[in-house]
Amino acid sequence: MAIGVTLLMISGEFDLSIGSIMGVASLAFLAAAVNGVHILGAAALGLLTGCGLGLINGLLLVWTRIPSFIITLGTMLVFRAIALTAISGGRIIRYADYSRTDPTLTLSPLLLLAGALALGALTLWMSHHSIVANLRSFRNRPALRSGFVLLALTGLNLLILYLVFALVQQLGQRLFEPLEISFFHLLNGRLPADLVGGNYRLSIIWWALLAILFSLLLTQTRYGNAIFATGGNSMAARAQGIKTDRIRVLNFVLAGGLAALAGIIQVARLKSVDPLRGQGLELEVIAAAVIGGTLLSGGYGSILGTLIGTTLMGMLRTGLVLLSVPANAFRGAIGAILIAAVVINALFRRQK
Repeated sequence: MAIGVTLLMISGEFDLSIGSIMGVASLAFLAAAVNGVHILGAAALGLLTGCGLGLINGLLLVWTRIPSFIITLGTMLVFRAIALTAISGGRIIRYADYSRTDPTLTLSPLLLLAGALALGALTLWMSHHSIVANLRSFRNRPALRSGFVLLALTGLNLLILYLVFALVQQLGQRLFEPLEISFFHLLNGRLPADLVGGNYRLSIIWWALLAILFSLLLTQTRYGNAIFATGGNSMAARAQGIKTDRIRVLNFVLAGGLAALAGIIQVARLKSVDPLRGQGLELEVIAAAVIGGTLLSGGYGSILGTLIGTTLMGMLRTGLVLLSVPANAFRGAIGAILIAAVVINALFRRQK
């Protein structure tokens, strides 16, 4: 969710409805899954729901020219009403009430291995190609910084490949046999205890892959350049031929799709949906992006910075729990950190 909001904020927009989109998309996914739709079809429906709601936000923005803060404040309430109406009376939809077994996928381990290796090779090639290109000019500090960012992302990808090879080693002779995998476990199950101690979930792998993908999208493509240009100076970007309205709409669609994916991954862990799923997360993901260095005025930000922001917030939440601090204090701490981050960003921007 924070990745999608970062793209929007860099282009100069906000999405306060991102938590409500997550709730509606989660509901669409689980409702389809418990009513006989194949689990992949249910996941596709959830993703399409998130993208569709994001498209509504984007179209309302470009048609009305009303600030996105107001547009998404209204759609936040409208989308939340959908979930509250569909799950009336404060009920909770639980997958276990409809089936005692998790939905499974029959996959070939060799196919999974080939896909992982292809993805790893592609991202490694793109990362190293960009690093070499950026390091040719040591006088260009932003480019140099971009190279080190991609180097860090390459390290994450190497970690993913290590986990893949470790899993293949565990499979042994079963590598050539069809593998029945729980869809829920594939999205958010625990990693093998003898690999990482059993304290981490597969959602970390998806998190790292999305970080690599969208960091490359933002820093190494024309679309990423258009996002920065749209948020930095919309009129100048339009004069250069960039279709700024299209960029904004696409960013809203991406943000909605990523919110839906986050909701589906959360359903895979909790196996339930309540009408208030995602409530309050919109402010937390915006705070994570700001803490990571994304400017509220647009034109500057990074995926790596946002990931650092989300990590700091997670550490803060865990630390408060370990210190037996009331849960409500977390929001207060996030608010204080958000104000400090905005002040620091403003000071650095004035110095530049």
